[in-house]
Amino acid sequence: MSAIENLLSFVDASPTAYQAVDSMAARLAAAGGQALDERSEWRLEPGRIYWMVRAGTSLLAFRPGLRPPAEEGFAVAGAHTDSPSLKLRIDKPLAGRGMERCAVEVYGGPIVSTWLDRPLALAGRVVVRTATGQTSRLLSMARPVGVIPNLAIHLNRDVNKGFEYNAQSQLPVLLSTSQPLPSPEGVTAVLRLIAEELGVEPAAVLAADLHFVDAQKTVLVGKDLVNGYRLDNLLGCHAVLEAFLEAAPSAHGQVAAFFDAEEVGSRSLAGADSALLRDLLGRVSALQGTGNEGFFRALASSFSVSVDVAQAWHPGWPEKYDETFAPLLNGGPAVKVNANQRYATDAAGEARFRRLCAEAGVPCQKFMTRADMSPGSTIGPSSSALTGIATVDVGAPLLSMHSLRETAGRADHAMMTAALARHYGASPRDS
Repeated sequence: MSAIENLLSFVDASPTAYQAVDSMAARLAAAGGQALDERSEWRLEPGRIYWMVRAGTSLLAFRPGLRPPAEEGFAVAGAHTDSPSLKLRIDKPLAGRGMERCAVEVYGGPIVSTWLDRPLALAGRVVVRTATGQTSRLLSMARPVGVIPNLAIHLNRDVNKGFEYNAQSQLPVLLSTSQPLPSPEGVTAVLRLIAEELGVEPAAVLAADLHFVDAQKTVLVGKDLVNGYRLDNLLGCHAVLEAFLEAAPSAHGQVAAFFDAEEVGSRSLAGADSALLRDLLGRVSALQGTGNEGFFRALASSFSVSVDVAQAWHPGWPEKYDETFAPLLNGGPAVKVNANQRYATDAAGEARFRRLCAEAGVPCQKFMTRADMSPGSTIGPSSSALTGIATVDVGAPLLSMHSLRETAGRADHAMMTAALARHYGASPRDS
């Protein structure tokens, strides 16, 4: 499988954070890695790949260094597994005149209009009752099951002048009218659909974290563009994972961190604004014979790359950019800088990443918003503040960020992966 086919396959297999983590765990297992349980006692072998999962949506992979962490530190790279979406409210029936819709809640900040009139599938996690208690099962429907129909323009003449959709009344997803309406017991059509897909009775479905997702595959447009769902930030996840697996064991530790909840602020059990990464680094350090003071030395000797996407220059809205800092598709990775710490980059971090790109033989761009605008943020500021690890924020240029379908440059992904591979091989102390 070619590198681009590998990327497209990963994106298509990862419609939610649950499936993304499952896909990455399978890739790590195929590379000879060992899964660890946070509740169990760990025994680590320097140079071997390990990983752990928290909440089903965040994954930390690591390769202990060949020398003590206090002396060599950690090379860390991270990305986020979640994307803006419409989350299903499974228990609420919305029936009327022979049609049933599914109630939803907006997750993060999607461009809502892009979700209308698109074939939507369901994916995520379902908790099911068993004979001995309960178990979690992943669900990823391959076929479309619903659509959010727009109102005809004849009944909404101002729709092309800008229109705000109401999440409570206008965004519920319409199921096929062939679906039976709710039973007297209140079992919704979508609940019956989910139960049928899992091969259980509706009463066995205890709870669910399910999202409506794009039912169409990721595609190449022309020769050099990638168009698909959740490129923000599956591009970052895939680049970090491939670079981590490509790296050889080193004197320093190597960590690939994949966090959930970035789109809603990162403050969660499994988000970058939690103790997850710091706890892992502390545990690895302790198991490699590093005491309390040595752990703080290890953090101070480490370096992290926060990998997300960057707003690519758009030819239809040039006035929205500062042209000096507007990265182009297929122009290489972009360093992301903001004076108000929306990104974790400082001059030292920027210089280090530029050097990594040069050593990898790839160009490096720079993204900054106009001085009269404010950008979004990333996992970088949170993870850097909580760990005390110097961090740089970088990203592949992307068009239509937070749309249902986003567009990236084919060459940028390979260049980002190459730069990250160089990061994992370079000593984090050389900054």
